[in-house]
Amino acid sequence: MARAFVVAVVALAGLLCAAAIGYATYAVSRDSVAVPVTRLQTTPVGLSPARAQRKKPHPATGTVTVTFTTSTRDDHGGGGDHSGRGGGGGGDD
Repeated sequence: MARAFVVAVVALAGLLCAAAIGYATYAVSRDSVAVPVTRLQTTPVGLSPARAQRKKPHPATGTVTVTFTTSTRDDHGGGGDHSGRGGGGGGDD
């Protein structure tokens, strides 16, 4: 029972100290910290850059040549250094 009483007294003392520090801070700064009252312009001018004019895309003129090549190499098969698989194969059970 004595232990609960001590915890309650320490908690109450902590709350009182926190309240005292808060009030002291308020008392010291109430006259020195202030936000001046200013009026903003009703229509601010010149705060943003002017809008950029978008150019219309020109249709492509000219010809495009596409060349297809075929390969006789088997890219999906096993073996070789460029098979796309990690090293080793089966048989190392």
